[in-house]
Amino acid sequence: MIVTSTNTIEGREVLRYFDPISATAVIGANALSEIGASFVDFFGGRSRNYENKLQELYKSVVESLKQNACSYRADAVIGFSVNIDEISGKGTQMFMITAIGTPVLLNEIKHIQAEAVGGDIDGSVIKNKVKASLIIERYTGIYTMDNATAEFIATSRLTEFVPLLFKAMNETGEDQEFKDRQATLFRYFDFLDKDQAIAILYGQLLSDDLTGAQFKIISKAISSSNLIDYDQVAKLLAGTLLAKKAALKVLTLDKDWYSAQDIAYLQTLKGEGLVQLFQEVVTVKESKGMFSSGKEVWECLCGYSNKLDATACSSCTKDKRGFGSEELKPEAVQKLINRRLQVIEGI
Repeated sequence: MIVTSTNTIEGREVLRYFDPISATAVIGANALSEIGASFVDFFGGRSRNYENKLQELYKSVVESLKQNACSYRADAVIGFSVNIDEISGKGTQMFMITAIGTPVLLNEIKHIQAEAVGGDIDGSVIKNKVKASLIIERYTGIYTMDNATAEFIATSRLTEFVPLLFKAMNETGEDQEFKDRQATLFRYFDFLDKDQAIAILYGQLLSDDLTGAQFKIISKAISSSNLIDYDQVAKLLAGTLLAKKAALKVLTLDKDWYSAQDIAYLQTLKGEGLVQLFQEVVTVKESKGMFSSGKEVWECLCGYSNKLDATACSSCTKDKRGFGSEELKPEAVQKLINRRLQVIEGI
């Protein structure tokens, strides 16, 4: 979801304004002073722990604001601002961080950029594409990128950056600077036309080189931007196990509107229709061990052999269908689909 301090979003038209919303986080002044006092250096340098704590508070209120906006089914929050107030009384002193913004429903304005007209070429197109090619050529990781470059990529709408973004999804970092820059980069999909974002994100979910890290970030992007497409879900359910798991996450999301085609597709999954698409992915074979030769075992996707009556792998703990104990299961999504159809049929 886009959160911006401006009152407009380039390439998007505001269809509806909702009432302003806010989110608040409070921390005791003593907690901040203790963090800072322990780490300020001899020359009065700023404490990294102190700054990290403030960043955590800032991110907390922003995420809360996004969640509030999602309850309105909003596409973005505009007019965003943050205030820090001091609260004191009865021997206590605290700081309150408040984020304020206006949720809005957006309409897409197709981004058409005339690259060439009558033999003349738009100079801004050349400028941006040259800059993009240099960024891609010199890219070595999120840590080496500055904030301005991350912002340029996010707002560029240039498809040249797609491979770079999928590569960045596989990078890891624990410090706040890395996380903030990575979050900025992945706002790229918020600025794309919806159909284009769907094609790119679902396309990667269906690719053979999809990684676990990409799966998590793409699933989150689809969820946060409400990029639900049942035609794409059908393709995912016919794909790899990881693609099928992505389909389950999408099927838990609520659409703003259900077309007759959407309802017809959900009907194909009714009853046990969805669950039946998830069969066991293990291989049953004879054991070749010295003391267990000839006994049947099942081999997990991780390569570990388990007793035939074992319900989960002793090594990776996944079951015979390839699901971990904490993962979203087909049965849970099946119940939701059946209930959703009951409501639809009653309308």
